[in-house]
Amino acid sequence: MIKKAQLKFVCMVMAILLGVFGVIFASIYYISYNQNLNTIERHIDETAKSFFLPDGRAPHANCIIATLKINPANQCEIIDTWIDEQTFSDEFATKITTRALSGRHSSGIVGNVYYKIIIEGVPSPIFIAMNCTDAMLVFRSNTTNTFFVLLIIYALLLLLVMKLSWWALKPLRESFEKQKQFVSNASHELKTPISIISANADVLQQEDNNQWINNIKSQTERMSVLVEDMLSLAKIDEGNLKLNFEKFDLSSEVTENALSFDAVAYEKGKTLTLNVQPDIIYSGDRQSVKKIVNILLDNAVKHASEKGEIIIELKKENNKTILSVFNTGSNVESENANKIFERFYRGDNSRSRESGGSGLGLSIAKSIADANKWKITAKSTPNVSMTITVIM
Repeated sequence: MIKKAQLKFVCMVMAILLGVFGVIFASIYYISYNQNLNTIERHIDETAKSFFLPDGRAPHANCIIATLKINPANQCEIIDTWIDEQTFSDEFATKITTRALSGRHSSGIVGNVYYKIIIEGVPSPIFIAMNCTDAMLVFRSNTTNTFFVLLIIYALLLLLVMKLSWWALKPLRESFEKQKQFVSNASHELKTPISIISANADVLQQEDNNQWINNIKSQTERMSVLVEDMLSLAKIDEGNLKLNFEKFDLSSEVTENALSFDAVAYEKGKTLTLNVQPDIIYSGDRQSVKKIVNILLDNAVKHASEKGEIIIELKKENNKTILSVFNTGSNVESENANKIFERFYRGDNSRSRESGGSGLGLSIAKSIADANKWKITAKSTPNVSMTITVIM
């Protein structure tokens, strides 16, 4: 439980930091990209002005330059074109000038080539396309470096958050460990006096079988069940539940354990029905299957309505093994259905301790399911039925 809380805290903090770092990276990228384009545009503007100076054509490497005129239809036409043939081919020059003159935008970028039509500030309209490969390589290199720097900082913050979360939850972890140890020790200590009281009640019952002795006997049995359940939960909480994975016939295992409840249900005037798909082979812990079937059926028999019906179903569906236990009658509200897995949860009078339960059975079932990576859920229809499903 503490590990889950720590993991949840770390994930929450890192998700927030991921969003912050994402915004920072996007902002840096946006600012750098626009600064890079502004630098290129200034260079193009300077090139356009110098083009009209005496002998201005010679130094304009990596460029396509075309002088233009505006026709009566207010469209630009090419008068003359100068191409740096070491950088551009005639075919590419024709393609990019055609694209620029036929488009709606006076500037744009194609790959690493930035083009712009300049009308103001020059003797006559001019089109310039400039190869900006070097500038774009610098921009991409800076962007990549920024990304990896932020990634390294994020990784260091992850380690720091994990360390801080461990430190922050240390008192809670110690308290939880002491609580588990107390429950375990108290349960062990209670077993002996309960056994003695039960034995003495048996002796007194032989001599004088009256209601008071029967009450003592009944309550010691309930206390014994409670202590055993507390020990089981303490064992699971301490991580001492050993799982032995093996292949076995799940259908036969469920059927065998379910049939032992048939007589119990019959004595209480209730009907137990088995809908078990045959020959389902499962790889997992056999003891966990046995325990969870017994707990769910015991719960269903205790809380089913008078002369009600209990149905245990096992089937294979979409490569998943599904075990479900249904019983008629339920006073648990639909929205509180999954709260029945909480320890000592009592949602209504029908789930009272007088039914013979310890209030820990379904909590143990939930712990067993979690240990085996199964998903266990409950669905309640008030005054109608309760269904507990385990997806293995």
